[in-house]
Amino acid sequence: MLLTIIVVASQLTEQTSIPEKLALISQHASLGMLLLILMLARLRWRHLNPNPIHSYSIQPWQKLLAISLHRSIYIIIITQCFLGLLMLLTSGDTFHFFDVFELPALLEKPHPIHQTILGLHYLMSVMIYPLFAVHISAAIYHQIFGLIEDHA
Repeated sequence: MLLTIIVVASQLTEQTSIPEKLALISQHASLGMLLLILMLARLRWRHLNPNPIHSYSIQPWQKLLAISLHRSIYIIIITQCFLGLLMLLTSGDTFHFFDVFELPALLEKPHPIHQTILGLHYLMSVMIYPLFAVHISAAIYHQIFGLIEDHA
């Protein structure tokens, strides 16, 4: 889902047609809101269930890095989604959630803070890439060298 959101966002800068750009923004925002709901549900599930990393026979520093990386990913993505929500609330535009329902504009025109939130939203998006590069590298490392579960 995150990859789809990134692809849709990357198309925004290339789009010159206003109606198509607005449709992409609506699709991007709808996916972002859905991602926020899923991330909060996953965070709740993680809180209620034991972290499987504790059953692996890996070095303590690797466990610490894995937990820190996952927490960082949660923080960045959830913050990114909330910034997107704030962008919607300060834009002065109506929000169409997958053309299923519509949330009317809360403001008549964009709030002055809207551009600041837009900049923060972009900054957070840039922070996602290195985190996922490390996450994917670690996953490949563990596929090659394996993880051993303790069954004691």
